[in-house]
Amino acid sequence: MEKIYGTTKRQDGLQRVGKNKWLLYFGLYKTESGTYEYRHTFTHKPTLDEIKKLVWAMIDAETKDKIVNQFEYEGIKVWLTDEKQRNFASIENNESVTFPLTLKLNEKADATPIYHTFQTRDEFKKFSEAAACFILETIRNGWKEKDNVDWDVFDM
Repeated sequence: MEKIYGTTKRQDGLQRVGKNKWLLYFGLYKTESGTYEYRHTFTHKPTLDEIKKLVWAMIDAETKDKIVNQFEYEGIKVWLTDEKQRNFASIENNESVTFPLTLKLNEKADATPIYHTFQTRDEFKKFSEAAACFILETIRNGWKEKDNVDWDVFDM
């Protein structure tokens, strides 16, 4: 599915726009630079199962993107890749890690690293717990979005 920017209202549905062309529209999402929806072009009339697979995969991808790119800690956007999540959990559970501890949390557009120094284990634990709560809440929101899809709007 491709992102279409500039959409101002949600318009989930399936439209036939040619003899063998169908357009699927789904979602309304906001970023710092505006709003967007997803669109997919079919060269055949899709089944509801095909639509569900696409929509669920898009919601999963959107959820993962939010986890990776939208967590902030003390005004710093933290890049929460799978690897960083594992590393943070490992640090939290490893009593031999000494503090203060400086970690790269992200980088600027020009690839300049953004570091943060955690002075104590408790400070790092607070950060790690905030990240875990953010991840769980984002996953729950993805589940909720999947549960609330009105599949009737895709039936033609």
